[in-house]
Amino acid sequence: GFTGMTYEADPVAEACSQMGLDAVTVLLPGHGYAAKPEQVRQFSRITGDGLLEAARIVIAEARCRYQRVAIFGQSMGGAIALQMAAEQRVDACAVAAPALRLATNAEILIPLLSWAGFTLTSNLQQDFYLPCYDFYHSKALRALWQVCRRARNSLTDITCPVYAAHSHNDTT
Repeated sequence: GFTGMTYEADPVAEACSQMGLDAVTVLLPGHGYAAKPEQVRQFSRITGDGLLEAARIVIAEARCRYQRVAIFGQSMGGAIALQMAAEQRVDACAVAAPALRLATNAEILIPLLSWAGFTLTSNLQQDFYLPCYDFYHSKALRALWQVCRRARNSLTDITCPVYAAHSHNDTT
């Protein structure tokens, strides 16, 4: 998901592996820097197109090795997975809480304010271990908004099987 790490997808990859399926977790553009100043700089460079192109590249590499390719994504990764399914790039798609709609305030403010490069502190508090970045960057938020909108607008183009898990308490 947005500001997440490959740690989030590791349980899914491990379950696939235990079933005899090959699986990879992907570090999306702008992610994976240990030093916070560098992470902030990289987050400022994230684009919606860049996130989607990274997924296209990984899928194309998988297509060279495998006859059938499936994708899993959670939150922002779910929106990316659905967009890849809409583009007919995968044979199956599974998503958990795909980010197809942001909070109303975010839907309004992100396009208006994301031209300015600034960071916001994340107040994400979980009752369980979930490593993630402790800030949001305005330009990365715009990339998230773009990916969500594109996936939401492309849902009717999906023809492959899709499994979606989504809580009724999740507003995205």
